[in-house]
Amino acid sequence: MSLRSDPRRLPRRNHYQEGPDFLFVATQGGRPMAADAGRSPAAVVRGRARTIRLWAEGASVVDACGLGGCSRATLFRWRERFERAGLAGLLDRPRPGDASDLAPDLERAILLVRMLSYWNSRRIAAEFGRRGITLSHGQVDRLLARSGTNRTSAPRVPGPRYERTSPNELWHIDLKGPFYLPSATGGRRTCHFVALVDDFSRFLLGIRAVPSREALPILEALAEAIDLCGVPHELMTDNGTPFVAVMRSMLSRFQRSLAELEIRHIRTQVDTPWTNGKIESFWATLQAEVLDRQYLADLAAADAAVTAYAAYYNYHRLHGELGWRTPAERFDGTPFVDRGFEHVPSLVAVADLLADLLAA
Repeated sequence: MSLRSDPRRLPRRNHYQEGPDFLFVATQGGRPMAADAGRSPAAVVRGRARTIRLWAEGASVVDACGLGGCSRATLFRWRERFERAGLAGLLDRPRPGDASDLAPDLERAILLVRMLSYWNSRRIAAEFGRRGITLSHGQVDRLLARSGTNRTSAPRVPGPRYERTSPNELWHIDLKGPFYLPSATGGRRTCHFVALVDDFSRFLLGIRAVPSREALPILEALAEAIDLCGVPHELMTDNGTPFVAVMRSMLSRFQRSLAELEIRHIRTQVDTPWTNGKIESFWATLQAEVLDRQYLADLAAADAAVTAYAAYYNYHRLHGELGWRTPAERFDGTPFVDRGFEHVPSLVAVADLLADLLAA
C-alpha cells in the first residue's frame, strides 16, 4: 500500500547483513562489523609492529599509514606506545562495549526483536523491562554496535509541545490518504483513514478505513468514539474540506455537528501540521507498523487491519512519550500485563522462540 506522493512506492525491504553465526536483518544505514573483528591479537600486533619498523627504516609517513591502514595520529600513537611498553603497547586496550555483559540467549532474543521490529535501543530496553527483564539501553546499544545493526542518525530538533492534563480534554482527528489498493483490472482503487487520538494519553479513540473524504463516515467515527469514551471538551482538526467550509460565512456539516454537541472546534494554522502533531505522529507509526508490512487487498481488509492494530496500540504498545507506558494505562488505568511478545504483530511468529530464549 503506497502513499499518494508515489503510487509506485514499494513496501519496506529487508536489508540482510552477515552477523555472528547467522544472517540477520539490519535497518537501513546499519553499519558493517568492524574490519578487525576476525583478526587475532597476535596478528594485529604483528601488523602494527611491521608498520612501525618500515617507518623507522625510512618509509614516508604516508606510505606507512597506507600499509597499516591508519591515520597519521594513530601511527604516532602506536610508536609512542611501542617505545614505552614494547609489543604489549600495541595491543588494543579494552573499550566499553567490546565484551558482552549479556547472556548469549538474551543477546539472540534482542537481535531477533531488533531485526523484526526495527525498535531502537531505548524501546527494546523498555519492552524487555516491562516484561521483567532488566536491561539498559546502553547495553542494547553496545550489542547492536558489535553486531552491525545500529544506525546513526542526526538528532531531531523538537518542535513546540503541549499536553492537556486529563483524558477527554482535547481530541485530535484527521483524515489521511488516499492510499492505493491493488486492482485486478489494472486501475487504481483508493481508500482513506480517519482516526481520533486523545491528547493527554495518546489513546487511539477510533480508526476506520473509508472510501472517500466525505463528512458522513467521519461523523460516524466521531459518534462511535463518543459512545465509547465520552464527549470531549475540545476537538482539533486541520483546515481540510471535510472539517471546514470553503466559505467562512457558512459552517460545514462537521462544524454544525460539533456545535450541536457543544464541543469546541480548534483549527490549526495553515501549513502547520506539527500543531496537530499527535495525530500526525500516529500516521507515521501506522505507516511503519501496518501499511508497509501488510498486503491489504481491499477496503474491508484495510479496515480489519487498522481495527486489529488499534487494540495492540492502546493496550500492548509502549509509548516513549508516556514513560514507556501504554496509552490505556494513562487513559483509564488499564494495567499492562504482558510477559511475552505474543501481542506484538511483528513478533507473533517468533513469540514462542523468544519465550524459550528468555526462559533459558
